[in-house]
Amino acid sequence: MAVRSVRASELGAFLRSRRTLLGPGEVGLPAEGVRRTSGLRREEMARLAGVSEGYYVRLEQGRAPHPSPSVLSALARALRLSDAERDHLFALAEEVRPDPDPDPEPEALASGAHRMLELLAPPTAAYVIDRLSDVLVWNASAAALFGHLVDGPRRPNNVRYVFTDPQARELFVDWADIASDSVAHLRAAAGHRPDDPGLTALVAELHQFSPEFRRLWPTRELRPKVSGRKELNHPTAGPMSLDYEVLHAPQTPGQRLVAYTATPDTPSHSALSRLVG
Repeated sequence: MAVRSVRASELGAFLRSRRTLLGPGEVGLPAEGVRRTSGLRREEMARLAGVSEGYYVRLEQGRAPHPSPSVLSALARALRLSDAERDHLFALAEEVRPDPDPDPEPEALASGAHRMLELLAPPTAAYVIDRLSDVLVWNASAAALFGHLVDGPRRPNNVRYVFTDPQARELFVDWADIASDSVAHLRAAAGHRPDDPGLTALVAELHQFSPEFRRLWPTRELRPKVSGRKELNHPTAGPMSLDYEVLHAPQTPGQRLVAYTATPDTPSHSALSRLVG
């Protein structure tokens, strides 16, 4: 499938997924008649966005001409999109351009990513991931904390680890939330390069091996996070509450440094220190 048709298909599916989440009462429309499906009707959506019903139907079907920025803005307003969802919509509708900077291999990260990791003193556990959540480089603390994520024969991937490694389900107390967030991050990456062979292969693999991933992927949720807290139950260190921060790596688009820390003078900090010491 051509890149343009992939983008058009993904844009249509995203519009459809957001439309079905909106009820008429949320946008000031009367809920008239019996609705056989959830959400707004296509004709209602078209009216709210100020476009013809036929054009909107073609957008959802991936058959419409490239929508203008003004049409995209009108759709975003009508759908009550969040900032992240609006950015995703615009990314999906972007004119196709050659990508001169493919994701660098781990060797190309040595000067930047390793320098960032070296600034983080133990017991901080940190690693650098790319757009598709491949783990490109990590420190010893991250290896001690996450074990199976980085010690396998394949290039480690955060999303694959969450959905296919039994250790992840035992490690993360709030596994269901983390799984949902992982899909949301991967879905955001799909908006920028939906034709990426690496993305296609990863999604196909996860569809094959994880029923939870098959259920979550079509929801097209987008919930970017830059910080938070995770509850862990480590097999040797025991329960820990760790804060995490997500930082964009300098001069490396799409790459992020993820760092886990524990509040000093707490049982979690002591447990993390023993683990990585």
